[in-house]
Amino acid sequence: MKKRLGVFLLPSAATTPAEFDKGYAGKNPNYYQKALKENSELIKQAEDLGFDFVAYSEHHFHVEGLEVSNNPVMLGAWAAGFTKRIRIGQMGNVLPARNPILLAEDLAMLDHFSGGRMFAGFARGYQSRHVMTVGQKYNAIATFATDPDYKEHDQINRELFNENYKIIRGLWENPLFSHEGKHWTIPPANVPWAHPGTLEMASGMTDEQGILRKIGIAPTTLQDPKTIEIMIPFTMSPNTIRWAAGEGAWPIIFTPIHENIIHSLNAYHEAALAANRDIKWGQNVGHFREVIVADTDEEAFEIGSRSLGHVWTKWHDWFGFNEALRYPGETGPIENTYKTMVDRGYSIVGSVDTVARKLEAFFNNYNADMLVLWIGSGPGPHDKLMRSNELLVEKVLPKLGITLDTFTPTLRSEFEGPKWTESPGQG
Repeated sequence: MKKRLGVFLLPSAATTPAEFDKGYAGKNPNYYQKALKENSELIKQAEDLGFDFVAYSEHHFHVEGLEVSNNPVMLGAWAAGFTKRIRIGQMGNVLPARNPILLAEDLAMLDHFSGGRMFAGFARGYQSRHVMTVGQKYNAIATFATDPDYKEHDQINRELFNENYKIIRGLWENPLFSHEGKHWTIPPANVPWAHPGTLEMASGMTDEQGILRKIGIAPTTLQDPKTIEIMIPFTMSPNTIRWAAGEGAWPIIFTPIHENIIHSLNAYHEAALAANRDIKWGQNVGHFREVIVADTDEEAFEIGSRSLGHVWTKWHDWFGFNEALRYPGETGPIENTYKTMVDRGYSIVGSVDTVARKLEAFFNNYNADMLVLWIGSGPGPHDKLMRSNELLVEKVLPKLGITLDTFTPTLRSEFEGPKWTESPGQG
């Protein structure tokens, strides 16, 4: 039985919970340098263990230090420099607050830097100080579960997301591209560009009067753009799940609650079949979890409470993350503790036998292809998180008869090779 594992890293500043509480941990250069070192070791370990990919998020202004992850594409370029096989992506680029033309270019460059290992993850954005500051020229607005004006803000956010996504795909898939939408006109009207070099070497970009009519990005992706995996983290929204099914994208399901998972998988499968995609129930959907393995259940709980347990309970409840842990029909606040995360199934922690039992039920119940592990590096004990990954792959998964699978990118048909990393004197 083959499954794919991904690793999600922020990274957080690398220091103790007590140091975070003193304030401005994200501004401390010592903590960030240590975070880079520890994250590089986690990534190289994940590659050696057979993980399929590593991914980063996009969050800005994190002087608090818990999510120092402002540029996932640049972090991916950093990781590409010290890895050879593991794929590199984002979970995700916050599309409503981004210039889609520049992002399409950046992702194409990452694809070349990594030798065709890029995948693209796109998110809609839930942190208002980021989305509304960086995206102010686009009138972008955040959307999150506890927003009292969710319906209105969700519509604005989704509208920007959809148009920007269409532009990125258009730029990847066409030598030259134009677009007329509510938020973007590409290129703008009446741009004079009668450059002799363009007329000779890029015919079709301008009209007979020397007015720019289309643009194209260079470089374009190394992979065949129709085969690039698209991932949509971290969602429970039926509309987003159905949209992903129509696009052939992977939604990464956030909730661990059984009834909500079933609803999400049903929605994806029905929409995929309606889009003439013949897949089995549960396929092409990823699941987001923390997994901590240690010698005893008690030790694993302690490791997790210092890792993601600190980041989640200190930061994420305010954005409604604990709503993902709510049982159907339950009312009132969800207790914001690490014990809640474990008891309700988001954090799968314990000894080898305990985690094996929990993961066996997970895979059997949901026919899951992919598990994305949120590793709480930074405040978490680095050596114990590394050992947890080893125990998971070398002890837990063999008990379940699971071997790790990886996605094989398809490069553009016109690429003849070799990749730059395969040239004489490289690698």
